[in-house]
Amino acid sequence: MFVANDLADPEEAARQISGLYGQMWHRFTSPKQRVDGSGLTPRMLQVLRHLAASGPLTVGEQAEHLRIGRAAATELIDRLEAKGLVARMRDERDHRRVFVWLTEEGKRRLAAVPDRRGPDPFIAAVAALDVRTRRQIVNGLSKLLAAAGSSTDKVEEKVS
Repeated sequence: MFVANDLADPEEAARQISGLYGQMWHRFTSPKQRVDGSGLTPRMLQVLRHLAASGPLTVGEQAEHLRIGRAAATELIDRLEAKGLVARMRDERDHRRVFVWLTEEGKRRLAAVPDRRGPDPFIAAVAALDVRTRRQIVNGLSKLLAAAGSSTDKVEEKVS
């Protein structure tokens, strides 16, 4: 278990928070690991599943859903397009807009990957915490984001 040292010093506290965040990121995400020998990363699979459920989307809409930058979403869509799993198509009414949609190969590949997502390890770890500890974590992270100038109104409403 991690033991906090000298949290009175903001620089040391920031270093420790950053280190813990990095450890959490690596523990609970594996965006580059292939899923079931499919040649798809979890992020790619997430894009395909989202497109299958929502229909054609712009790259910007996909980026918003994934909570990633537009450039990262474009790179992800480019990789899926290179595999023949998605295709870009122009909006017939507004030729400046480009939608991304599943190809037949994308639909086939998605159907071939079993949905074995199972229990999310992050949710399982949170479930192991008591409600008081969960509240402290959420409130602390909300305050950290607020101090950085981010809006946490929605989080605070849910925590209250």
